[in-house]
Amino acid sequence: MMPLVRRYLPFLPSLLTGIVGAAWLLFRPPDLGPRADPLTLALTAGALVFALLGGAWVLGRTLPSFRYASGLLERALVRLRLSALEAVLLATLTAVAEELFFRAALQSVLGVWGQALVFGLLHPMPRRGWSYTLYTALSGVAFGYAVVLTGSLWPGLIAHFLINLQGLLELGRQGGKRLRGAQ
Repeated sequence: MMPLVRRYLPFLPSLLTGIVGAAWLLFRPPDLGPRADPLTLALTAGALVFALLGGAWVLGRTLPSFRYASGLLERALVRLRLSALEAVLLATLTAVAEELFFRAALQSVLGVWGQALVFGLLHPMPRRGWSYTLYTALSGVAFGYAVVLTGSLWPGLIAHFLINLQGLLELGRQGGKRLRGAQ
């Protein structure tokens, strides 16, 4: 039982933020404004995925700080050896939890930039990986403005899920190659 707990311990903060965010929404639902049509919601989600994954790709190729932080994340997650089902479940958990907490709950109190600052600070890296925390904060700004522009959590939630899933599945493939290569 203990190895199972240790395996999923890194995702406990996401679970807790999701619980807090859901409870907050239950007792104090935010007014997200008028909701955009489904096509706008889908296009906004697609634009977020394109912009954030594209930005990460560019940063990973141009900024040593971002490559360093990405390497730290990769080494930590590859060790988990997640199955595809586990990757889907964890991508879902982290996306839903973080969008509920940061964009639905905190944004209603701190605004777009305030929740984004907290979002970035809760994705810390060592000083050498400073750009990852900044990238995460700017991602929080993008997710936050998606809520403001569409009146919905769906574009950010879908984009957040797809970005997390892509990263987890990619790491799963890389980890499998490394494990096979080591044998």
